[in-house]
Amino acid sequence: MNVLIKAVGSNVAVALKGRGEYWGKMTRADGYMNMMLKGAKEYDDGGLIASYGDVFIRGNNVLYICIEPTTPPPGE
Repeated sequence: MNVLIKAVGSNVAVALKGRGEYWGKMTRADGYMNMMLKGAKEYDDGGLIASYGDVFIRGNNVLYICIEPTTPPPGE
């Protein structure tokens, strides 16, 4: 959890359980892996689904988190 909290302010890719991925800048995180993303975009295997401003993600929906991803989002 310390790694996650230290990564606040970084770009992240968050994969959700069975629901695609969100890419954005993590502005908040807590010990339950709840997090806020700024400038979030939602992707699935087909590419971009939607662009959002701020998104709140509950930690129990998170499959994995990639901090400072180096590959482009799916479909880009």
